[in-house]
Amino acid sequence: MLRTLVATLSAGLLLAAPFQAQALTRLQQRGQALAQRMCSSCHAVGTSGDSPHIGAPRFRELGDRLDLSTFARTLRRGIESGHQDMPRFRFTREDADAMVVYLRAIQK
Repeated sequence: MLRTLVATLSAGLLLAAPFQAQALTRLQQRGQALAQRMCSSCHAVGTSGDSPHIGAPRFRELGDRLDLSTFARTLRRGIESGHQDMPRFRFTREDADAMVVYLRAIQK
């Protein structure tokens, strides 16, 4: 009976594994840390929640508004926005790449 219980629980865990969120890679974690530190006071930088600043886009939806394949270059040149609350940022190549890898990972 104990073997049956263990086998049933093990099978259930194996079946549930594909449905769990994937762990972030080291580069994605770096992008997440950058987003959290530099952007989260205004933007929703994760997979859920609303942006604290009204009108600031949620990072998980940026792929609908931006071409993420060219966004790293934009981050390196310096990102500017049409509103005065948005500070100007310039990223190193490594940080820009990390941010884009993270953004791709959280798109809905």
